[in-house]
Parts: sequence; structure tokens; C-alpha cells
Amino acid sequence: MANGQVYLLSVPARALPFAVLRDWKAPTGYLSEEVHLIAPAGSVVYRLGPAPRYLLGSMDLTRFEDVIDDAVFDELGLYIASFLLDGEVLGQTEFQVVLQAAPEKLPREVEDGLRKSDVIWVGVEYQGKDVTIPSWFVYRSGKIYVLSSKDPSLEEQTIPGLPDAKDVIVVTRRKYRDTSLDRFRAVSRILEGPEWDQAAALLADRRRSRHGPPQDSIKRWKGTCLIAELTPLISA
Repeated sequence: MANGQVYLLSVPARALPFAVLRDWKAPTGYLSEEVHLIAPAGSVVYRLGPAPRYLLGSMDLTRFEDVIDDAVFDELGLYIASFLLDGEVLGQTEFQVVLQAAPEKLPREVEDGLRKSDVIWVGVEYQGKDVTIPSWFVYRSGKIYVLSSKDPSLEEQTIPGLPDAKDVIVVTRRKYRDTSLDRFRAVSRILEGPEWDQAAALLADRRRSRHGPPQDSIKRWKGTCLIAELTPLISA
């Protein structure tokens, strides 16, 4: 039984880390265990396993606990967690996927890393490795704003994974040193219309190497650059 909730900061998005706990009573020995997370429409959106598990025996409870940090959900609502041994469904429970307002302040050490540096590393994870570039940015009220050229350019940064990635890797650096401070994932949302204009004004004002008035930069970016709003997947 469970009364669990899984939290998103945006839709669709990678969920904040959550734990899946279960207690089994089964004969002693190894069995193949799986957990399926099933969306309201009936599709399996996440699979844990199958993996061989050693069960203590039917006279004892065998507890397994996994922390899930890579599940992506496309909709909110009532989901089902289905628990399988050797391919047979032996238990199910419901849980809610809900939207949580992103915090306007991040943990102090993360905020310090963003406020005390002009550059962060942004990109995606590919085949177990981070593919990131040094990126200038603006940080405001729990959100990170980055500019990325739509096509590879020598004039502006092109951030790996954008615009298609639902989330990106962010690595903050210690001020004046090329050493990492924090690494976290962030939900990526591509801005359009008035939101693009507002973020562009912030970025143009922040640009250290800008030549000419901010309006010149904004005019050059229109049509050639996208702006992504990054919401760190970090609980305050």
C-alpha cells in the first residue's frame, strides 16, 4: 500500500528524485523483479528492472528500496505502480504525479555558485558522459536563462541538446578557478514572444563583452538565437 506523490517542476519534465520501496514475501532464492510505472492512459512510462533479487524466504520480509532520478513524465494525474516477480504482476498501488511550484530561492551553496561566477557549464548527458560548454547566463529568482544560437556560430554560444532536450546538465564553477562546485539537472523551457523579449533584455544587460547598446544585441539575436529558461531540479 502507498499514498505516494511524485513531484514535477514543469510539464513535461524529469521528476524530482523519489523512492520506490516494497516488501516481499516469497520463497528463498533469486527471482527476477520489475517495477512498472503506468500513466493514466495505460502506457508504461518507466521500468525499473528486470533485475535478479535475492529473497529471504516466505517467513521473512525482504525489503528493496530504489531512488529514481531519471523518470520523465508527460502528464499529471493518477498513475499506477505495478510490481512483478518473474514476469507476474503480484501487486499494484496508485500514486499521484503533481506539479510543484519551483522555489524562488535555491540552496545557499547553489545560489552562491550562480551569483559569484559569470560562467556555468551547460549541456546534456550522452552515453554516460557530460557534453557541456562554458555558457554565460543570467540567474533570477530560482531560474537560469541562457542564450543559444539556433545554428552553430562563431558569434554566439550553441548549447548541446537545445532546443529538443527536456532537461539539461548544469555545472557551476568556483569563482576564478576551473574546478566544479555543483552539478545538477534543470528542466529546459524554450521561451517565445514577450517572455523571450524580457529574458533577452536581462541577457543583453548582463553581457560582459557586448559592443554597442543592448538593443543592438537583442535585434541581432531575434530569429537567430533561442533563449532557454532552466529550472534546477533541486528541492529548496
